[in-house]
Amino acid sequence: MERTVGSKSEGFQLVIRSDGSYLTVYPQEVGSPGVEIGSLKEKMKEAGVTDFDALQLARLVRAADGVETKLDPAPGDGEENTVIPVSVEIPPDAMTAAVRFDEKNGNLPPSVSDVIDALTAKKVVYGIDRAAVERGLTDLSPFIAARGTAPEAGEDARIEKKFDMGVKGRPAARAHDRVDYKDMNIFIRAHVGDVLAVRVPETPGTPGKNVFGEEIAPKPGKPAALPQGKNTKIVNTNELVAVIDGQIVDDGKKIGVDPHLVIDSSVDVGTGNIDFAGSIEIQGDVESGFSVKAAGDVEIKGMVGGAEIEGRNVIIHGGIRGMNTGKIRAREDVSASFVENANVAAGRDIFINDVVLHSEMRAGHHVLVESRRGIITGGTVSAGESIRAKVFGNTFYVQTNLNVGIDPNLKHQHDTLLQDYQTANKQLTEIQRALEILKKQPLMSLPEKRREQLVKMTHLQFPLANKIKEMQEQLEQLNNELEEMKHGTIAASDTVYPGVNATINGVKKAIGEELHHAKLRMVDGEIVVGIL
Repeated sequence: MERTVGSKSEGFQLVIRSDGSYLTVYPQEVGSPGVEIGSLKEKMKEAGVTDFDALQLARLVRAADGVETKLDPAPGDGEENTVIPVSVEIPPDAMTAAVRFDEKNGNLPPSVSDVIDALTAKKVVYGIDRAAVERGLTDLSPFIAARGTAPEAGEDARIEKKFDMGVKGRPAARAHDRVDYKDMNIFIRAHVGDVLAVRVPETPGTPGKNVFGEEIAPKPGKPAALPQGKNTKIVNTNELVAVIDGQIVDDGKKIGVDPHLVIDSSVDVGTGNIDFAGSIEIQGDVESGFSVKAAGDVEIKGMVGGAEIEGRNVIIHGGIRGMNTGKIRAREDVSASFVENANVAAGRDIFINDVVLHSEMRAGHHVLVESRRGIITGGTVSAGESIRAKVFGNTFYVQTNLNVGIDPNLKHQHDTLLQDYQTANKQLTEIQRALEILKKQPLMSLPEKRREQLVKMTHLQFPLANKIKEMQEQLEQLNNELEEMKHGTIAASDTVYPGVNATINGVKKAIGEELHHAKLRMVDGEIVVGIL
């Protein structure tokens, strides 16, 4: 009479018949652990099936092909029985030891000790996983018997700055792309002894170990030098400290401290012109006819007349009445309350709080006139990327020129260099013509003054020719940069009046009717007007 143990859902079925025991091991489903041979042996023992070939059983479990197979009895004592050989494979990095079984040359399953002996013979002493060995012996499949420990690389040294340059010199952003000009954070101060930056040193890492028990050296972290700039010193090996009172300067490569000059009055006949190597803070005005130049930033609490101001960032709280002579130059940003009849240039952005009247302004990136009245009327305003205001022009249709899409500072540099190039080229041509005339005459027949002139012009032409060549190369480079136009935009949150001339990426458009809440941009080579 047949007896059945197990089912397809359990992964196996054992049928005990009069002529023997028959085992079916079903293919395992995806995600299923399959039949565990140890548990199967226990269930066979409970069913009274104890005489079977363990090697055959292991093969059937490994195959799991769903085919019913009659179980062979265990090899008898009279048969020639040999333990299946165990081989150990170790890759060149010696981080694992894999065990394989040669079932063709044995009929008895090896034991745990047989595997351990094989590992020992290969000098594997570290990372042996006994549980993995026991699992691998159940179905004689290849398995990883030992694993080394990989080394942990060290962490690179890092510099922790003890100040925040994120909002320096820029107005705080408010809702709807508006800005707040009240607190410009133009100067980030340091005092003698202040820690500016700390170096957290690199770490050596943690050694690893291969299966032979040999130590593997880790990759140490990379060192980093403290970015020591001017007026700083290194103390306690890993701290960068200010040695003067002044303004923190961080150019991305070095951290230093600029001297900070405070002028409690206006710049006028009492102070004269100012040229300072650090940053300047002026409590009063800058009168017409005077100049303020700084290697660092310039902050002016009062007004600026027809004066010249130069600095890294220029912040003017009271505004600019340029009287057609005032010039403001900033390598980075300019901000002011208003601008009238002045020339303003910034390497990055220009922020004006109220109005721009009859002025020439150039910004490498953006011109923003969006607070209070937010008017740009008259003059020429140029920006590499965008010009934003509430109102462009006025009801009298005064001519107002707006240019975007080409870096105006780059264009100005190009035009100035081109003029110098043309002048030098003309000069060289005149020298060469004069030399040709003089060389046609016998040298000794020339008056002494003419001979001196000949020598002078001969010596002059070669450096002039070299200079012209250099200028030509610079012009070519500038031309290439100018060709890389950006997607410029002009945006008015209120009105654009007739009289406004818009140029975007070299394409011009004269505004002939009032536009409201308009955004001008380039589409397919034409300036189109959209709604802001």
